[in-house]
Amino acid sequence: MTTSTPTMNNKPLIRPKGSWLAIPATLWLLVFFVAPLVIVVAVSFMERGRRGGIVQEWTTENYTYVDDTYKPILERSLYIAGYTTGICLALGYPLAFFISTRKSVRMRQISLFMVILPFWTNFLIRTYAWRVLLGNEGLINTVLLDIGVIGKPLEIIFTERAVTIGMVYGFLPFMVLPIYASVERFDFRLVEAAHDLGANDWSAFWRVVFPLTLPGVVAGCILVFIPAVGAFVTPDLLGGRDGLMIGNLIQRNFRGTGHWPRGAATSIALMGIVAAGLLVYMLVVERSSRTPRRVAAGMEAQNKWVATFSQIRASVMRPIERVTDSISQGISTIQKSLQLSQIWRIRRDMAIRWIGKIGLWLNPIVCYAFLWLPIVILVAFSFNDSRSTNRWGGVTTQWYGNIFNNIVGSEARFSTAEMIESLQSSMIVSLSATAISTILGTMIALSLVRSRFFGKPILNGLLYLPVSIPEITQGISLLLFFNVIFDYLERVWGLHLAFGYATIIAGHVSFNISFVAIVVQARLADMNPRYEEAARDLGANEWRTFWKVTFPLILPGVLAGALLAFTLSLDDFVVTFFTSGVGTTTLTVFVYGLLKLTVTPEINAISTIMILASTLLVGLSLLLQGRSTNR
Repeated sequence: MTTSTPTMNNKPLIRPKGSWLAIPATLWLLVFFVAPLVIVVAVSFMERGRRGGIVQEWTTENYTYVDDTYKPILERSLYIAGYTTGICLALGYPLAFFISTRKSVRMRQISLFMVILPFWTNFLIRTYAWRVLLGNEGLINTVLLDIGVIGKPLEIIFTERAVTIGMVYGFLPFMVLPIYASVERFDFRLVEAAHDLGANDWSAFWRVVFPLTLPGVVAGCILVFIPAVGAFVTPDLLGGRDGLMIGNLIQRNFRGTGHWPRGAATSIALMGIVAAGLLVYMLVVERSSRTPRRVAAGMEAQNKWVATFSQIRASVMRPIERVTDSISQGISTIQKSLQLSQIWRIRRDMAIRWIGKIGLWLNPIVCYAFLWLPIVILVAFSFNDSRSTNRWGGVTTQWYGNIFNNIVGSEARFSTAEMIESLQSSMIVSLSATAISTILGTMIALSLVRSRFFGKPILNGLLYLPVSIPEITQGISLLLFFNVIFDYLERVWGLHLAFGYATIIAGHVSFNISFVAIVVQARLADMNPRYEEAARDLGANEWRTFWKVTFPLILPGVLAGALLAFTLSLDDFVVTFFTSGVGTTTLTVFVYGLLKLTVTPEINAISTIMILASTLLVGLSLLLQGRSTNR
């Protein structure tokens, strides 16, 4: 007679098995993620050799140099990142509110898809689209000059404004998605209760809606601020000298001047900023998740010295509180004397509601136009019968024919053979990284959801780290790591290794594991474990239960995670840029090199092909997830 899994409160207990499934992914993250970060910290305290490289002499001069010389650029980076975050919040919150309040499920899915699809379009291509629009001879200046609005071109490109526009465009979905998740779970009966108690729409929003959706707001701000403060692609393509940011300095120290210790110290300073932002997010989430029972338990657990400190604080603050109370009473008296009559309050509330409705409909129109107009214009100009990227000359498919027939103009500065070779490199890297990360990510997700073992919270935190640190930090850490390993192997074992496919794949897998595991974990969390319990009751062992029950049920999530990993790997530029070698130029690195040289119709055609590929991948991923939900 078989025995079922023990239960408690009608919920199956998690078996203390399966922790070994997490070992391969954990080892990979420790070797290719944690160890490189440790090396970055060590290198930041070393000196630069006379001919470049690193000298193992400990010093803190690198941090002093960063504080003295890089401080203005660091401040500019914080300003641009903060400004970008504020604009994204102003645009993203109403848009998320609009999407989540659509009554039709199909309308809600379409509205969300229109935000997601531009997000999955290659970041380089999106940035390049704004270069086409904002240039001195770009489309915006051309149209404004033709209609007589301006007398000379607006100086937008290669300024802080251009960098901000490009980053808002690139990171706006990061703000919308977490806020959308918070608003979707919001109980709008609380707003009705606030109205019943006399609150108008404005008061109900600030006193009820916004505080309860604050975790999503903070999450969105962190997701925008972290990549924005460490960005270097957007400032490089749109900012020029006036838009130089801290990410550009890190990139130049590792790929330009060659001062690696100074670049490592700058990267550590950037990680410190990111860590502070994550700490703020954790504190906000912890505060918002407190319940009266937890608060009471915490109060009971206070130590005596805490109570003593509270008494001292109360005796000091009591006179101050008396003064503030008197001031508050005076302000309240003035407000009562100036209080509006009932009719004017009704008119004011009606005006607020009217303005809110207009804004709720106007915001999505502006945001969707902002997200889609650059892509639409880029695709349209790939069929432009003119080498000009700002004036329409008719319809042609000449530029696509030039690419596939290896016939390019003198301004294109590339050959079809080079493009095909870079595409082959991208496919080799993406398929390999996807296969490895899908296997490892699925294994660690099964272990975390279905097992209980020592160190599980630490492993969960390690899994989310690659998602939360700036990508440039991960890129330069891998560059340092592989240089140290290759140098050691050559000195000790006489092995001469170089950067290539293996280094790129290792870097891609180190961040793709997290994304695959997160998707599969979500699928496992929604799956009823009693199906597996029933299979065991019928005599199936662990292996047979997995292949006959668990794997078929989580397969849509696994496939969605694999498609996500493939898309991220195919579109990645930063990690690839720092870990690629001779003969392993991927398509994104190839396109980046072209964008640094010139803007041609052939590049528009290549960009359109990449947009089409991203659209198909995203559509397939959403289709798989939709079928998974229906099941």
